[in-house]
Amino acid sequence: MTADAEPRQPEPAPPAAIESPCSYSVPHFRHVLRKARALGYWTPRVRDVAFGVPERRFFLIRHDVDINPWAAHELATVEREEGATATFYFRLHAPYYNLLEQRVRDLVLDIAAMGHEVGFHYEPGFFLERGLDPVEGTRRDIRIFDELVGFRTHTIAQHRPAEGPLLQDIDPTRPCAYQKALVRDLPYFGDSGHHWREGCICTKLGVHERLHTLLHPHAWVMGDRAWTEVLRANAAGLNARLTAEIEAYIEHVRAYLARRAELDAEREARYRDG
Repeated sequence: MTADAEPRQPEPAPPAAIESPCSYSVPHFRHVLRKARALGYWTPRVRDVAFGVPERRFFLIRHDVDINPWAAHELATVEREEGATATFYFRLHAPYYNLLEQRVRDLVLDIAAMGHEVGFHYEPGFFLERGLDPVEGTRRDIRIFDELVGFRTHTIAQHRPAEGPLLQDIDPTRPCAYQKALVRDLPYFGDSGHHWREGCICTKLGVHERLHTLLHPHAWVMGDRAWTEVLRANAAGLNARLTAEIEAYIEHVRAYLARRAELDAEREARYRDG
């Protein structure tokens, strides 16, 4: 399935009872999705509403993948199981993950294959801190991002918008999820900093006909615990993956050293005979 194909819409399971204590957790996230479906909300991708907000009832779900792409994949899977679609924005300059790593790229492509939108989470601060033009830098980053994922992305979202400028002229064909129509003219609720400003998103469903939420995946997959512990748990998980890679590399080096003389002789023969 290509990234531009229509989203797969699996036959959803019947909604559970609309009762769930508010928490940052996968079970509560699943509850939110089921409540939205029971109340008749369409769950579009950002690209579906970025060029014009429809009159129909909808619940726009956006995920900025600041820290943990594995968490993003977990929420994307839950959304697919519940018959919902969402939009996931990935960074190029994150210190926590690398889109050039094949495992991370595979996660991104699988999220797109589930029918979700994948877009670019651009970072003006990266360029401003270096005295560079953030518009030109972001345009270049978009080209790199599209090349990495292997398809043209359709929308973007700014990283840390409260701390940076609004860049209005990046690409008129690739609108930003932070445009006025989606975050000022629509009711907009974000979990930034692991703290809702106006209460959990589950309390807004049924109150508003159209609404937009930002949910950071890393905040939802570590269970209902203090936000500082959630971040540390994300760090521990990322560290465990890195440690496993190093251990695998150690075994690779051991195997190489055991056969180095043989491998050196084979390589020498290739030079000699080539």
